[in-house]
Amino acid sequence: MTAPGLAADPGAGNVEGIRDLAAFFRARATSERDRGTSSQRALRALSPVTALSVDALRPRITTLAGRFTSVAEAADAAAGVLDGYADAVADLRRRAAAAREQAESDFAAIGTRREAALNAASELVVGWALDWDDVLPSWLYLDDRSYLDRWQGAIDDFRASRSAYNALREERDRLDHETAASLRAIPLIAEITHEGAVSAGGFVAATALWAGDTDEVTAQQMAALADPELIRQVWDSLDRAQKDALIAAEPRVIGNLDGIPIGDRVEANRVNIQEEIAAGEAEIARLQDVRDAALERTYHSRRAVEQAYDDLIAEQQRLIDYYEGLLSQEIQVADESGTVHTETGARVVVFDPSRQAIATYHGPIDPATGDIPSWVRSVAISVPGTGSNITDFGDDHAADLQAAAGPSSAVFQWAGGPFPQWIPEAMDAWYSHDLAPRLRDFAAGIAVPAAATLTVVGHSYGGATVGLAEAAGLRADRILYIAAAGMGDGVSGLDDFPYTSDVPHYAMMSRNDMVVGLIQGREGELHALHGQSSLTAEGVTRLETGVIDASQPDSTNIEDYNVPGNGMPSQIDSHSSLYTPGSTAFENMVAVITGGRAELYAEDEILTGGGYPVIISGIDRDDYTPAYTEVD
Repeated sequence: MTAPGLAADPGAGNVEGIRDLAAFFRARATSERDRGTSSQRALRALSPVTALSVDALRPRITTLAGRFTSVAEAADAAAGVLDGYADAVADLRRRAAAAREQAESDFAAIGTRREAALNAASELVVGWALDWDDVLPSWLYLDDRSYLDRWQGAIDDFRASRSAYNALREERDRLDHETAASLRAIPLIAEITHEGAVSAGGFVAATALWAGDTDEVTAQQMAALADPELIRQVWDSLDRAQKDALIAAEPRVIGNLDGIPIGDRVEANRVNIQEEIAAGEAEIARLQDVRDAALERTYHSRRAVEQAYDDLIAEQQRLIDYYEGLLSQEIQVADESGTVHTETGARVVVFDPSRQAIATYHGPIDPATGDIPSWVRSVAISVPGTGSNITDFGDDHAADLQAAAGPSSAVFQWAGGPFPQWIPEAMDAWYSHDLAPRLRDFAAGIAVPAAATLTVVGHSYGGATVGLAEAAGLRADRILYIAAAGMGDGVSGLDDFPYTSDVPHYAMMSRNDMVVGLIQGREGELHALHGQSSLTAEGVTRLETGVIDASQPDSTNIEDYNVPGNGMPSQIDSHSSLYTPGSTAFENMVAVITGGRAELYAEDEILTGGGYPVIISGIDRDDYTPAYTEVD
């Protein structure tokens, strides 16, 4: 079992690549000085010449000479910063390897101490209910209690070594921040980026754009800009042949690079999906060869060996089938007039199986810009919850929302990294902490039309992810929490959001939700699993979930609805059946995305009968009358 709670590798990164980049800058400085010298010679050669055409040329040459000098000086300065950065990352890598080894050793010791304290019978009876950091209560333990002390000591040792390792991640974050600040302090970079963020390598693409020389720009250098707006500027400066060459050379980078237009990301990810299919087919062939060789050497348990390999092969084939389905999927797209066109292939705008990341786009694409057309008025990003993965991430929810919102809408379904796959994992906030900055950057990379609004929607665990993205600097016009686990670990309310504290926030959850309804933090409570509940946060408007068919007010309450064939109680089904098209909840989602009229939550009535409270659903009260709000 992997040690829980370990931060991302503090020593991640290509140290030699950083040094190569520094060397590139030094070579660039030399080249720019040579060009500056040539420009000065040209000026001297033109000095005795008198002609109107020459007089017009002199200022241009003078300007170019100054630019060459500025680029050379900035390149030298950047090389020095990057050399220091490479040294620091190399040192962190050494220390992080040792710290991680210690943490993993300490975590393994927990299992050893646990096993020593619990015999097999105890493990079967009570051990399953204990998390890794739980120790059997002393009052329930009948053996030598020193075993419990050693068990607890192993847990404490791991917590200490984990903290030491995670402190190195914090050190790395500070190093990255300080390096970016040092790069921004270089005068030319400050001018190019307008004081914006720039990371190691970003200067290459930025200076190329500034100097009008983009022939040498690579996908990696563009990615190093770490700023979607700058990436868009560099991309727009390229001609079609240059763009196609970059897609062909680095489809994995371009297909997942925030700031690249939708059409180009889709084209790059089509290549990535095809490559993943080929890799899966090669893996099946390898597994078949290994299986056959193993069977030749095996005389006992042949069926078990064969089954084990067949299961692995079947899993690979399942992935291949899904990826092929993405390429062959037929989609319906309406143009500005409302005319529906059929196209082949899902619009995949994020595809990186190594990071379990995928996102799709639903809506029209401008053939000229490859992006959201200017006539679109409503853009949304939908973030799913627990159980989401690269082959099951709620893509149909986004398609339904976009179809209901109409031709002038566009909806992204985004699962930009690993999500918890079952309820115990969903108790851990690290997934949302890891996903939040990715969501923030993805949103920043969307070219939202000037007259359109951007709504970010988070369902279940995705709600906590959206909240942490807001805390990390997400910019949006509206936020909608749907059956959210919370507003994010450590979030106490809207005041924690630097750019969205004043934008409209909405929330909904079925009254009997037993998936996340029981873990909601009260107003201002920081000790809940995923922060403040969106249902009770000041400034958040709660919307009604209502009935399963909004056109039939007497239809089944969504709290009492059982999904046909699901076999689950309504308390489980109602967590996700909110997305049923045509339901009150679904219509409210569409209203928030498009700026329509949404039904407000109807407060429940509590009666006392026989000394016991009886709760009557707000929409079942005798005096129930729907109340609405116009979405801002």
